[in-house]
Amino acid sequence: GTNFATLSKGESIVRLMNMVGIDAMACGNHEFNYGKDRLKELEALANFPIMAVNVLKEDGEAFFNTNSQIFEVFTGHAESDPAKFGVIGVATPETKVKAHPKYTEGLTFGAGEEEDDIDALAALVQDRIDDLYVDGVNGIILLTHLGVDESSGDLTSKELISRIEGVQIVIDGHSHTEYEKGLWLEDANNQGVLLVQTGSHFNNIGKVTIEFDAATGAPAENGVKVELLSFEDVEAILDDADEVPDPGVEKMIADITAQNEKFLQTVIGETATLLDGERAHVRAGETNLGNLITDAMLEASGADVVLTNGGGIRASIAAGEITMDDALTVLPFGNQVTVIKVTGQDILDALAFGAKSYPEASGGFPHVAGMTYTIMITDEGKFAGIGEVKVGGKPIDPAKEYTLATNDFLASGGDGYVMFGGKEQVTLLGMMLDIFVDKIKELSEDGPFTVEKDGRLKIERPLVADVPPALNEDNNIDFDGDEVVYDKSTSKNMVIRVDADFNTFTGVTLNGVNVDPSLYEAKAGSIIVTLLKEFFKELSAGYSFEVGIVTTQGTAKKIIKVVEIQSTEPTEPTEPTDPKEESDAPTTGESSSWVIYAGGILLLLGVAIVVMLLLQKRVRNDHSR
Repeated sequence: GTNFATLSKGESIVRLMNMVGIDAMACGNHEFNYGKDRLKELEALANFPIMAVNVLKEDGEAFFNTNSQIFEVFTGHAESDPAKFGVIGVATPETKVKAHPKYTEGLTFGAGEEEDDIDALAALVQDRIDDLYVDGVNGIILLTHLGVDESSGDLTSKELISRIEGVQIVIDGHSHTEYEKGLWLEDANNQGVLLVQTGSHFNNIGKVTIEFDAATGAPAENGVKVELLSFEDVEAILDDADEVPDPGVEKMIADITAQNEKFLQTVIGETATLLDGERAHVRAGETNLGNLITDAMLEASGADVVLTNGGGIRASIAAGEITMDDALTVLPFGNQVTVIKVTGQDILDALAFGAKSYPEASGGFPHVAGMTYTIMITDEGKFAGIGEVKVGGKPIDPAKEYTLATNDFLASGGDGYVMFGGKEQVTLLGMMLDIFVDKIKELSEDGPFTVEKDGRLKIERPLVADVPPALNEDNNIDFDGDEVVYDKSTSKNMVIRVDADFNTFTGVTLNGVNVDPSLYEAKAGSIIVTLLKEFFKELSAGYSFEVGIVTTQGTAKKIIKVVEIQSTEPTEPTEPTDPKEESDAPTTGESSSWVIYAGGILLLLGVAIVVMLLLQKRVRNDHSR
């Protein structure tokens, strides 16, 4: 949950719930975040029961002290008052995989040996339902933490309802679903059951009102009303009623905040450099803070790869001492690190989804560890796709299964990462914050540490298609794998365009040797290098040569195979009847260009260098082309 809860391992929240006057709560998987022993301590602190009828010790005894309770309701009908409603708690059996194994050691969750048997769970719940009717209840409400997410398989509230009878209302959680008016379902006896859920993060308060028939004391026909009240709705209700904050609650919050302040100023390490968590940076690129967080997750999890979202990184940390307040400000959401099984294709899909808004900032932008990836962009700098991806230094295999560590928000399909939703969970490690803090402490053991960007994310430009490909049909350039073929018999120049800053250009190489500047011309427009026909004069036909365009940032290289197909003796021009049948020698003196695109992508030390090859007639006096 929140830092307010995390710092006291749940105690502050339980004390506030006591002040509010909670009657009962269901146990969810996150109640085990601090371990089963801590949960029992919180149960003892609570003035209300924490219920889960299906959480059992190895000997079959109940883990919680109270798992169902009868509440008396006054209906206004003297003969039947008070009506009795039974309340039963049910926890998700997924807790065995969604919580760290050591936190649930020695416990079972009533769903069979593999904790995936909904029929076994339903039978256990039905037994408690039957017991309550024997005790004289008029109706039953289930407090469940099962949810309706398909990724839970059969372990959902819907499936449970279809297998039991005697329940009128199910108040559910776990899947963070909002049912504005509730959902009516049928039980095993074809009777109506109302399923309600309020979403997540206290965004709403659910209110179910049951009206009773004054004559019979039974719930009136159509007498159940469901409301979903937002925070703003509740504020308006309190304002209209002239309600003021409870001074006792206000004082408790102030006291807890003061206690937290001491903890927040605890120094946990020291950095020699700024750890960059600026919103515009973490949502659109690699940062050293993003690398620190994902490296910590990789080390703690032992997974093949890590992916987390930039939107979860909320602030930078200045050079100097690092406090708990700094760490909590960076990671305030209380997310947990989970390891899931995914395919290489899932990873590729996730990277493409997360980076699709580049260069615009996006909360889903992927920060990674254990792998490198390339974002391909257009000449205008817009996202064009995902290029090379390597896991452990090897090209990713789309069909291979990998283990991926991420935060539980993304693992549930959050931020649009639907490709992760429903994946098999390997383990749940614990709080992302704790893992981050442990890494900072480790790195600070020998003094201030330094973390840098290391190029795990590259930005490259694919081929810039700014010339009509239809012009390709009438020239002599051919492609053979990564080679570009140049026909000496055409007596044409070769124009190479490299997407890089012209001010970085330093020269041309041939097989690694500098080329005489008189054999080429260079101009701006990215970098446009014209290899003059004289450049090829001394190159033997039938051989391949590596041509490099050298910049201060690196060298773009391409293999050019030199051939000689036509006779170099001049011939009389003829008027072709079909342009497509025309020879490669142009028939007019006009400076028309013949264009073809080079296949493949050239790397410039992490900056994409793309080569476009053109054939053109030599126009010595025209340097504006």
